[in-house]
Amino acid sequence: MAITKYKVIKKNLEAVINYAKNGEKTENGILVSAINCLPETAYTQMMLTKKNFHKEGGRLGYHIIQSFEGKEISPEKCNKIGVELAKELWGDKYQVIVCTHTNKNNVHNHIVLNSVSFIDGTKYHNSNVEIALLRETNDDICRKYGLSVVESKKANKEKDIARSRISNYNQNSGKMEIIRTEIDNAIENSRSYKEFKELLQNKGYYIKDTGKYFTITSPYYNRNIRLARAFGNDYTCENIKSRIYEGELYYKLRDNTNDKVYTFRIYDKVKIDPLKLKTSSFYRLYVHYLYLLGKLPAKIHYEYRTKEYYKEIEKLDKTSEEIRLIVKYDLQSIKDTQELKTKLFEEIAPLKSERENLWIKYNKNTNKLDKNNIKDKIDKITENINTLNEKIQTCKRIISNSEKGEKEQGVIGQRIKENQLENEKENNKNKDLKRVR
Repeated sequence: MAITKYKVIKKNLEAVINYAKNGEKTENGILVSAINCLPETAYTQMMLTKKNFHKEGGRLGYHIIQSFEGKEISPEKCNKIGVELAKELWGDKYQVIVCTHTNKNNVHNHIVLNSVSFIDGTKYHNSNVEIALLRETNDDICRKYGLSVVESKKANKEKDIARSRISNYNQNSGKMEIIRTEIDNAIENSRSYKEFKELLQNKGYYIKDTGKYFTITSPYYNRNIRLARAFGNDYTCENIKSRIYEGELYYKLRDNTNDKVYTFRIYDKVKIDPLKLKTSSFYRLYVHYLYLLGKLPAKIHYEYRTKEYYKEIEKLDKTSEEIRLIVKYDLQSIKDTQELKTKLFEEIAPLKSERENLWIKYNKNTNKLDKNNIKDKIDKITENINTLNEKIQTCKRIISNSEKGEKEQGVIGQRIKENQLENEKENNKNKDLKRVR
């Protein structure tokens, strides 16, 4: 779980950068990363940017602290997450350094952001919307790496306020309306996904397409905009492709269901292996003849899947895991499963203790080779812990499903008995009536 705090730097930017880069706290500078500048000369480069655009006064920069709970993650992973956060929010226009400190009980990042863009000299301002985006992006990245997110009444209320601010800005800002209109026009006027991106680039947009997220930097706004977050589900990578290739069919399918639109890519013809194409001359000859025979190029179409489809797949996967566990450990009853769960918990405890001791050694050690060896051991132990945790979760599901089954059987049995009693009463009444007659 990562918590972020914002601080405005109004004077002495150099002191803040030096504090963040402190070698005693960053393992002699190993855990210092820079974006659009060099770690060694970050302050000098930031000041040169200010001088070039005659913006040396006012707010000099911003100091963001991103802290994680205890030893939830390794220092290297902490630094990686900090860099990813900084790149997504400011990497296109601003100079940033990310320094990971290990001197306290919890690893944390000190992120220092120059207030002036080295691209066009625009000044960054930490408005309520920007702070909300920082927290939202931070939570998204934590979920991506399987980390927990702060959950409490206060935290959830703050998240709701943040989302409301982002949503209001996206809906009411004239700049965002222009961006959305231009994207819609590019989709309508494109015959392919590649052409769509080219149209945007010709209009001055910078595009970052990871395959999962489609992020742009526009000529009208000084930050990265993730389209799906800003404008909704119609602007995910897959749904943009569907809107280009499927046209009106996409909207018909979307409007006929209240569920989220999920698309599934299907290749109608032969799919090319890019690795073999580079390494095998025989494979290249094979591909050449496929083109001559009309088997290539492969055509792609998209089929739609409902949310229930994926839920059923997930349910099937969990059932398969339960069956494999029952067979492997020859579980005959709930008691056997509970005993296995207890045994697995007992196996995890010493592994966690050993991992904690290794982290202490890792943080104290200064030799890079020794640290790498210790880190390899930590990763192996973590892998074993994760495997055991998965088995524990499977045991819990088996126990829960068994208890539900027993309850259902109990209810059914009770109903059968009630029906039998009613039938007996009815038969007795009929017998009494016959005797009277």
